[in-house]
Amino acid sequence: MEELITRESERFSELLSQIDKATDGVTTVCKRHRPTLADERYLSGEEVMAYLHVSPRTLQTLRDNRIIAFTTIGGKILYPERQLQKVLYDNYRPPEEPF
Repeated sequence: MEELITRESERFSELLSQIDKATDGVTTVCKRHRPTLADERYLSGEEVMAYLHVSPRTLQTLRDNRIIAFTTIGGKILYPERQLQKVLYDNYRPPEEPF
């Protein structure tokens, strides 16, 4: 015999909980997913500012001085992730040894 599921039943609550978990998982994946363009991941300005710990003005200066690579697509500025990592690597300075 098939079980009748009503809004008051425990099974209905379990189904809602599973739907909520699945929705949260999809939302997380959507936030983390970055589409690639020519096999390169691009970051938004907000992501780059968080990644480099810089202000919007500093990010603008880095672009103006051609320190970091960027492209504009549809009026949105995007930054290639590999190029950002290369700039960080090329400019890395190890901490000084204490006396």
